[in-house]
Amino acid sequence: MNFKELISKRRVCKLFNDKKISEEDLHFILESGILAPSSHGFEPWKFIILDKKEDNQKLAKLCFDQASVASASHNIILLARKDLQSKDEFAQKQIRRFAGSKEENFQKILKIYTHDTDAMDEKELYHFAQLQCYLAMMQMSLAAMSLGIDSCMIGGYEKDKVDDFLKLEYPFETAVILSLGYQAHEPKYPTQRLKFDEVVEFYKEEQ
Repeated sequence: MNFKELISKRRVCKLFNDKKISEEDLHFILESGILAPSSHGFEPWKFIILDKKEDNQKLAKLCFDQASVASASHNIILLARKDLQSKDEFAQKQIRRFAGSKEENFQKILKIYTHDTDAMDEKELYHFAQLQCYLAMMQMSLAAMSLGIDSCMIGGYEKDKVDDFLKLEYPFETAVILSLGYQAHEPKYPTQRLKFDEVVEFYKEEQ
């Protein structure tokens, strides 16, 4: 399918059937997430994969019993990482990739790229990284649809409990969840979206 068909076909799936996603297809989806863009190229994420039914059901209990989580072939839990300041080894490593070999260049670019994050507290760093995770999630959702695999983006969950379930430690916190599988039945209702003119406005400078 072409890209227009792909974005038109992709929609939320609330219930999946029992068919499992192949290892090859899952790898393609995850690679697509890894290739997602991120601010300053930080890539402030990690992906945790749940593929066992009992684990998915446990996770669903922490997501207000959402059927999409419980019935998924795989749940991808995207973690936001907060070690994005100039003092942090991870941030330094990411920036060194394109700073060249000269220490002077590295220090200059490090200062520029961490100017904003150095001023953030932990809560702000989490939200900054969480926004980047949404980009990776969308890219994985589209990659899945290109293979005929459905998805549901999960923003409703008990964050502290999910963090505990995964035994997360600094710098990671749960950002968002992507449930994947094959739809159990055809959608009952057509996709509804605002019309083009309701969303788009072309700026015109006043004469």
